[in-house]
Amino acid sequence: MRWGAIVMTKMFFDTHMHAMNLVHPDFVSFVDSVANGFAEFVVSGSLSPGYLLTPANRGQQGLITVMNLFNVFERSIDEIFLLIEDDLSGKFFRQEEDHKNKPSHAIYPETPYISNNKFIFRSQAYDKYALIPLVMDFSSISNEWGKGYYTRVSHDKLLSYVEDTLEGMEKYRKTRPEGLLEFFPFLGINPEAHPIHFIEYLLDTYIRKNRSYPYRIRKRDEKRQFWGVKLYPPLGMDPWPKTDKIKLSKVEYIYSFCEAYDIPIITHCDDQGFRGVTAKLAQKFTDPASWRIVLEQYPQLRIDFAHYGKQYKPMVKPSLKKLLENSIVNEPWFNEIISLMDTYEHVYADFSFTGADHKFYEQLKTFIEGQGNAPLSNKILHRSMFGSDFSVNLSKVESYTNYMRIFETSPFSDDAVELFGNKNPLEFLGLKRTK
Repeated sequence: MRWGAIVMTKMFFDTHMHAMNLVHPDFVSFVDSVANGFAEFVVSGSLSPGYLLTPANRGQQGLITVMNLFNVFERSIDEIFLLIEDDLSGKFFRQEEDHKNKPSHAIYPETPYISNNKFIFRSQAYDKYALIPLVMDFSSISNEWGKGYYTRVSHDKLLSYVEDTLEGMEKYRKTRPEGLLEFFPFLGINPEAHPIHFIEYLLDTYIRKNRSYPYRIRKRDEKRQFWGVKLYPPLGMDPWPKTDKIKLSKVEYIYSFCEAYDIPIITHCDDQGFRGVTAKLAQKFTDPASWRIVLEQYPQLRIDFAHYGKQYKPMVKPSLKKLLENSIVNEPWFNEIISLMDTYEHVYADFSFTGADHKFYEQLKTFIEGQGNAPLSNKILHRSMFGSDFSVNLSKVESYTNYMRIFETSPFSDDAVELFGNKNPLEFLGLKRTK
């Protein structure tokens, strides 16, 4: 076991969020994937109840939601960081009369989460609020229609996003030298879109291999500020392309690197989100069962399955009883993640986006308590992590604070919340915790 720097401050972690604006996504790739499978797009779940089209987001409220989302996407990365801290500090709190027509899920705490230079949550006070910004690699291979007149080189967009993230963190630190935010960014890599020498360059240039020195990096010219790797199968990445030696060699290089240096991986794991391939292929690659062969080959790999494997439109239809129960614990991907947790020591899952629905926390708690298997229940409690999926989650909640309040009012105990927000992320990142 490799451990990094001893954490001298108590931190609460958001293990899954996005600081990006409208410049960073690859809309060309998305349009291409839809154009090559429009019927699939319509039935894939993107427009299904429970994902984007919820009762709270229809009509006028839906327009307000979209405007709110784009209000964030128009900001620079450092401004997004400042916005999160300001929101947690109560800067955007509105009077009750302004909430007369608010959605029922738009709940808020009585006092701001940040006060007296501490993050206060449940019974705990935290010195820092830690964000794990996930830099997405939206690079894709050329679409079958051919390149457009202004098509950019695939890696240019990623490198620009990486530099924007480094600059955003530095600007935040200069603007608020006493601010509460700390950053543990993850670097997105889409091995499908790059030659292996470029993948080697990304890992060598940006990933922190030596974690024995203090985690606070203040120098902008230090590029190795990324603590992990972000993978996104729906963009076209097969976790184990066994029939293609070149593709297989690229993912093997990433896994070998991460296992050798104990670098954590976060992989997208719900059946929605941004796509670079058809919905059917995206689901095949994203299915956590596709990672079982990876973990068989690399059993020490430290990996977090984001969104807890939520399925809004399962390819295999559930029974009528399970359909009526409408519980994530009945879904194949959720149960596959639990099985992987039970088998492999370093498999985790996070609550990002899925945690916008308070029923999720109720279902997960009931599932854990109903196992009749104390070792497995303990594994689930110690491998689950809080995440927001901000600012994508603004399609489901009104604000960052709103999402936090839903989590705060979950039925989990204070001890469990401490695991999800502090102890488990520290273990996942490879940081020792001081008692």
